[in-house]
Amino acid sequence: MRASRFTILLAAALLGAAELVSMSILLRGIGEHQAQRVSTALARAMLLAPRVADWVRDRGATPGETLAAPWLEPFDQLSVEDAAGLEVSAEDRRRVESGELVVVSRIADRVLSVLGLVKGGQGQVVFRLTEISADETRLTTDRALLAQHALIFLCALIGFALAALGPEPRRTDSGPSALRAYEEAMSRLRLREDERLAAFDREKLRLSAVLRDREAMARAGDLTAGIVHEVRNSMGAIAAQAKFGEKAGDQGVRAAAAAIADEVRTLQTVMNRFLDFIRTEKVQMVEFDLARLVERVAERERTNHQARIGIEGTRTVVTGDEDLLERAIENVVRNAAQASTGGSPIVVKFGADATHAFVMVEDGGPGIGDVEKALRPFHSEKAGGLGLGLPLVLKILDLHRGTLDLGPRPAGPGTQAVCRWPKAAGDSTNG
Repeated sequence: MRASRFTILLAAALLGAAELVSMSILLRGIGEHQAQRVSTALARAMLLAPRVADWVRDRGATPGETLAAPWLEPFDQLSVEDAAGLEVSAEDRRRVESGELVVVSRIADRVLSVLGLVKGGQGQVVFRLTEISADETRLTTDRALLAQHALIFLCALIGFALAALGPEPRRTDSGPSALRAYEEAMSRLRLREDERLAAFDREKLRLSAVLRDREAMARAGDLTAGIVHEVRNSMGAIAAQAKFGEKAGDQGVRAAAAAIADEVRTLQTVMNRFLDFIRTEKVQMVEFDLARLVERVAERERTNHQARIGIEGTRTVVTGDEDLLERAIENVVRNAAQASTGGSPIVVKFGADATHAFVMVEDGGPGIGDVEKALRPFHSEKAGGLGLGLPLVLKILDLHRGTLDLGPRPAGPGTQAVCRWPKAAGDSTNG
């Protein structure tokens, strides 16, 4: 029976060692994720610091004041605190007083803060930029995995101790059967752990891709905000000149000036809506007729691109941000119109099931070679394209907790794009 005891000891030792390795890998992944979050927050805080200092000085802010504004993103709140009453370590206090930005992170409650010092007319005050992580699912998963690995390691340790210190088992006919049962149980346990680790790695890769895409969209948003700011000034000048034209004696000049003024107002509305979408990422949920939305989009694309667009569907009342969803569907239909070769027809189907609404667009173009690249910001195979059309569609549907599916058309060459989102807030899923 000594061979059986040695086998059990070896199996328990190997299992314990494997669990230690698994816990170290998991802890390293958690540390890398937290370090990346700290680095991103510090870089963003450095960009916001001059604007925060101006806000504190202009308002003469006193300790206790707070602010929540879109320009603070990704931070949720800006607060002003008394430098003397700051509850941090001596080293962090010294760094803050010397003018450095200091990151204070609490993994347990998902809170990350960046502290800085502002010198004003009334003395020194400390500002705190606070970010609360929305990724509660990841934190819960990490804790559950750590607890599970620790439990398995403890069981292996107890098994090792019992096998090493326990009495020599008597030789019975059930000995080999018990050993085989133990080995099978350990094998199933390790297989389950391997599956969990693989799922964790897949989730890590997915979150890394989401973070990369969001950083690209954030850069695009900052760039677009600057461009819109400059264009808005020019629009104001054009609108002023159009008002003078509306007072002219010539009827044709007045009509042209009125048309210019209408277009300027339309562009200003679009720019304001786009800026609000980029900065706040909020949707305005209302009920609307999906059939009328699709008809408006199809009519514009028939006029602008001379496309042959067929519509299949009936009147369907759904819930969502009508302006944003119209923009998303228009981008999909426009891509289909630009991809269709030889004037091949485009079919737009729409409707809803018990919980979700959908719009399906099929074209007869060459198809999409790499769907993942097509959904990546700033990647475009069209000459002069910015590569923001499909990523913007994906973002709008993600805000509605919906999905965008791209693939080959079932019948013949071409692409099929399916936009799908919940009909009501209670029907939301993880997207």
